Amino acid sequence: MRKIKEPKYQISDTVNDKQNKGHISINWGRQGGVILAYIVVLLGFYGIIANLVMVDEYGKWISYFDPRMDRTILIWPYKTYLQTFLLPVLFLFLICFLLTYKEDIPLYGIKASIWLVPVIVVEGFIFYWLMFGLSIEPFLLQFTRVEGYLNVLLLFVVNISGSFSGMKLKGYMSKKKEL
Repeated sequence: MRKIKEPKYQISDTVNDKQNKGHISINWGRQGGVILAYIVVLLGFYGIIANLVMVDEYGKWISYFDPRMDRTILIWPYKTYLQTFLLPVLFLFLICFLLTYKEDIPLYGIKASIWLVPVIVVEGFIFYWLMFGLSIEPFLLQFTRVEGYLNVLLLFVVNISGSFSGMKLKGYMSKKKEL
């Protein structure tokens, strides 16, 4: 009796355009982690600032209509770093570290970490507009003052240092495994 060979199939990440015409295929293994990291930064970075800075000395929430509310902390979050015990900085560093550490090619993680800077800046604009109404003031605060450029520079430094730390630790761990 003749034995029929069954074809072996492999799971592939590639998409056959002729077969899947009109369909979009997303590799959620890689993009899903990046999207999750962006959502965590969206909720966590300004969440830490809001929960630690926007309360008065009695622990009551400061309304954004209150004159004690500093409107510039949404555009220049670096002003709150000492009040928040550097928690937003550590949070952002950890997210960038993990984004790069989990990647097989570190440049993908570094690129995703660098793209967090404009996301955080735009997020500050959106929060400002939601709280205080649509105006041109966030653009003026961000792009016509030194503090705005200092904010962007500090965000880049935190993100790049977190990414390079993740890349170096991943390289060290892979060399250690080889030995």
